[in-house]
Amino acid sequence: MPKSPGGALLFQFNLDRDSGVPIYRQLDASLRRLILDGTLEPRQKLPSTRELARELGVSRITVKSVYEQLVAEGYAQSRTGAGTFIAEGLDFEASPKMRLPRHKARVPDIEISDRARSIMSSKASMRHGQTEPFRPGVPALDRFPVKIWNKYMLDAMSRDERHHLSYGQVNGSTALRRSIARHLTDARGMQVEADQIVITSGAQQAFVLIAFVLLNKDDTVWYENPGHIAGRDVMQIMGARVVPVPIDAEGLDINYAVEKYPKPAIIFTTPSHQQPLGTTMSLVRRLALLNYAHENDAWVIEDDYDSEFRYRGRPLPALSALDSERRVFYVGTFSKSMFAAIRTGYIVVPPALVETFAKARNLLGQSSSAVVEEALSQFMNDGRFVEHIRKMRRIYRDRRDVLFECLMNDCADTLEPQSTDAGMHMLAWLKNDLDDLTVHRALLKQGIESLPLSVYCIEPLDRSGIVLGFSSADERRIPKLVKRMATVLNSLD
Repeated sequence: MPKSPGGALLFQFNLDRDSGVPIYRQLDASLRRLILDGTLEPRQKLPSTRELARELGVSRITVKSVYEQLVAEGYAQSRTGAGTFIAEGLDFEASPKMRLPRHKARVPDIEISDRARSIMSSKASMRHGQTEPFRPGVPALDRFPVKIWNKYMLDAMSRDERHHLSYGQVNGSTALRRSIARHLTDARGMQVEADQIVITSGAQQAFVLIAFVLLNKDDTVWYENPGHIAGRDVMQIMGARVVPVPIDAEGLDINYAVEKYPKPAIIFTTPSHQQPLGTTMSLVRRLALLNYAHENDAWVIEDDYDSEFRYRGRPLPALSALDSERRVFYVGTFSKSMFAAIRTGYIVVPPALVETFAKARNLLGQSSSAVVEEALSQFMNDGRFVEHIRKMRRIYRDRRDVLFECLMNDCADTLEPQSTDAGMHMLAWLKNDLDDLTVHRALLKQGIESLPLSVYCIEPLDRSGIVLGFSSADERRIPKLVKRMATVLNSLD
């Protein structure tokens, strides 16, 4: 039998009393390491709890509890009257060696799936993280009525019926679906039943569900170029052939797409306010798109991400409102109209596919909150949602006007801002052959957000530009921020 390691064992410990890690955990980790790397051999006796505690200057209770844990997990064996020994029968050869590296460990080569590699190359994550001025797609969080919203949340939590404290319904709250159906009828001119609506955790989950249910490998998807980043990437990851369709003055160029890429499975479009160019699809083009989809058995995804914010006249009727053949999947989200952390969106699904989508949602992640759904339904029913939209429309119009005027005055030599009648962002074309990614990075270093137009593109455009969100920028700060922007752009020119 190997002898007790005695004092030699003490040199293997490095207990750091200034560490935030408790002493018992440090001792436990050290003993495990010595067992797994073979320094302590099977049947070898450990020092007595009294001896080890005295030498290390720790409580005997601490050592005893560590020994007992090692015994309980099978690393050691306790023999009455004899002591504690390293367990026999441990397969050290099959176990990974846990030696402390002398230098920084090399990251091992890990094989991941082709799908995961595609995910790693996605540009969609560029919008995450701390919000800076002019980041596109961020609402005026400083103007959201938090106290009022909290009352609705508290009421949803406090009601006698507690069914919404569970997982909720497979296709989302009936009450919320009814509220959304009424809103779409009033605001978007749609005739939709609550049973056609499937609640999601946002627009992105809606795109994932649609791709999962409808797309097969190598199916063709017409996709606006430039267009929505995350929707494009998820369809590519699902194995679809996502092809670029340019945008002209009337919207998606159908003639170009038919000539180059006939027979698509899905057509992705943002007709009310094209993402990111801001074009509104004409009525003639909308009807042509629906006719083509019907005649060729193609599905249409209508991403209506910020349609509530139109600054001249009423919001236009949705493309889906013209769809008599039920070929359109209408996708909406509350992330832009309220706040992103609400994690709530929805799809209006053709009736024949509602059950399929509900089951797919359940399988892929029922990630919206039944409590939030209950609160949001009451928030909408009481008129609070429409009230908030009206208020934000005025605020965003003012912020848009201030940003446009400041860009025209201070950045005329380097930028050509495009006026917009809708949405939460504006496009600014770059002059003097400036590269949009270089401009984006230089502005970011000065605390100014933007998105380079190139990240929206499957194929590059003839011109470079940056996308600037005005909805989250306090109008009082915009002039100073634009002057800072001008300084950066002039330094790159």
